[in-house]
Amino acid sequence: MKSVNQKLPISLFVAVLAILTLLMLATRTHHFASFNHLPSASIAIFFLAGMYLRNIKAFWFFYILTLTVDLASSYYRGQFGDCITTSYPALVLSYAAMFTAGYYTRPNWQHNAWQTNIVKVALALFIASSIAFFISNGSYYAFSGKFPELSWAEYATRVDKYFFKSISNPIFYVISAMVIDFTISHFFVNKAINNNSHASNGH
Repeated sequence: MKSVNQKLPISLFVAVLAILTLLMLATRTHHFASFNHLPSASIAIFFLAGMYLRNIKAFWFFYILTLTVDLASSYYRGQFGDCITTSYPALVLSYAAMFTAGYYTRPNWQHNAWQTNIVKVALALFIASSIAFFISNGSYYAFSGKFPELSWAEYATRVDKYFFKSISNPIFYVISAMVIDFTISHFFVNKAINNNSHASNGH
């Protein structure tokens, strides 16, 4: 997957990478501190990385970051607990689903109506979040070894308990990013284009 279209300038790429990294550290480090009650932004970060960074190296950077945080938290607590089990490697597929969906649904405010952008991103976010949930959740119950007697009926009740919370967590972060993106695009980029157009017409 190559970053071939709508490529960010290097300074903006670094800025977005830094913001998403800080967001990951601020929300995933609830493993270390009980005072942090922000919903985890991990799933949303992979979606946004695909949408804005559009580079496979960014995907692996954030995957290694999540792995590092989880391993560090396990060491800090002195146990692996429920975080890292034999099902843990399946998370890379969940993150890949989010990254891929974000990559192919980046809003284009200059060429598409804002309604089209919102519908496109909303559908992609819902579908990708659902796929990510069932990969991570299903693999945990199937391969972690903690639920050998779990029936389909019992699994369905657990899905009902966690599904909507899981897919709603990324919404806040993605909406916030889109509002910022739209504001910058609408008020700054369009203004710069109009100013350049007027300057050209004046000569």
